[in-house]
This record gives sequence, structure tokens and C-alpha cells, in this order.
Amino acid sequence: MHKLDVIKMGNPGLRGVSKEVDSKIIQSESFQQFLKNLIATMRIEDGAGIAAPQVAVMQRVFVMEMENNTRYPDKESFPLLIAINPKISPIGDELQDSWEGCLSIPNIRGKLKRYNRIKLTATDVTGKEFVTELTGFAAVVAQHELDHLDGILFIDRMESLETLTFFEEYQEYWADL
Repeated sequence: MHKLDVIKMGNPGLRGVSKEVDSKIIQSESFQQFLKNLIATMRIEDGAGIAAPQVAVMQRVFVMEMENNTRYPDKESFPLLIAINPKISPIGDELQDSWEGCLSIPNIRGKLKRYNRIKLTATDVTGKEFVTELTGFAAVVAQHELDHLDGILFIDRMESLETLTFFEEYQEYWADL
């Protein structure tokens, strides 16, 4: 496994719409290795998730995991989840305030609203479809990563840019609000 290069905001690849992953390649050695590298990249970068377009691969896949993450020390843990060709639908109308960061927009945070509960339907690493319900921070991360597959950055979802802040200022002025 090795770390992949994370592209940054301004790279046109972050604004493209990803293509569905062909079911015939999911169990291929090269795709499985890509998934391992994507997971390694997320962990090395202390991300809560990462989507394929963030490493310049325009396929509909993301991974997410939260365990002992220094970028989000106060967030609840959740296990590794690999979502290939994911679809998300909200469960209910309840929204939560979400302070988000992004590996493609380093050292920046912004406040926006996300659904608190979602249903995620996707394909796993063996090619089988699964459905799961996510709540809280896990739901936020999944929505954030799915946006990457459609060329949307979290700053596009912010109602106001007044809370767009560098991470250091977030910690000093906003983190306890």
C-alpha cells in the first residue's frame, strides 16, 4: 500500500462528475489495490473519509473511517466503510450543523447543514450490494464524500462564507460553539 497524491481545490478534477465503477473490475487486483491505497491515503492524511476524485480517479467510490483521528478528536468513532457506486437518501428532515474540513482544502473549516440520518446503498469490495443507516458524524462524512463524486465541495453547500476559517482560528474561536 502507498499514499496517493491528494489534489487540491482549483484542480479541475475536483469539479467533474465521476463515472460508475463497472462491476466486472471490482474484484480485479488493480482495483482492490487502488482501494487499499485510498484507505492508506485517508489514514496517513488523518481524514475521516476520502473520495476517488480527490486522488484524480474519476470513479464513484469513497472510503470513510473514524478512529483516533487528530483532526476530529471530539467526534464519535465508526468502522471502515468502503462504498462503491454509492447512493444516499435522507431519513427524515432533521438537519445538523456540521463544521467540515477537507483534505483537498487543507487547514480550512466551514459550517454548513447536513442530514442527521441517511440511508446509504452501495456495493462492497466483493461486488455485493449493501444498505446501511448512518447517523451523526458518519452521516455527515458520507454526504461530504458523495458530494465529491458529483464535483461538489463543502464550501459550495455553505449558506454563508462568514464561518469559513483557517483551522487555527476554528480551534480558537469556533470549536466550542
